Amino acid sequence: MKSPWRINVSMAAATHTSSVFGWMPIVALLFAAITIYRWNRRNKVVNVDRLHQMDTELESLKLRLLLVSTDAVPAQPILRTIGFVESMSAIEAASDADYRIAERDALLELARKALAKGANAIVGLRKTNAHYDQSGSQWRISRVAYSGTAVVVSTFQS
Repeated sequence: MKSPWRINVSMAAATHTSSVFGWMPIVALLFAAITIYRWNRRNKVVNVDRLHQMDTELESLKLRLLLVSTDAVPAQPILRTIGFVESMSAIEAASDADYRIAERDALLELARKALAKGANAIVGLRKTNAHYDQSGSQWRISRVAYSGTAVVVSTFQS
């Protein structure tokens, strides 16, 4: 014959244990929130550093290469046309920060290609955005492409 006292003790132990397990989902959610917050903050710092590095490199390239959206450089005759150059960002952008990085990445690649061909200017500079939906996701992905004509212009000002 079982005594009622043992049943009450076991019920109290079971109730006490369940209250410990009741806090575990809250602790897990708190841990997940802290992890996501720290990861997001670290990514923002990395993106800012990368943008700054790309902007610095772009400014140094602009000292050697003139970029214009018109078909001719004002007050500087075109001495030689090298040809069409284009570049597409290697980065697929799903956020505003990624888009800014992709934009600079494509422009840097275009400038490098033109300089490698011997150009000192790009005329008819155009930017194109390609958007597509990633399959199985709600995100819209963007890629940035730049194109233009690599030319050699006279370096003297008239």
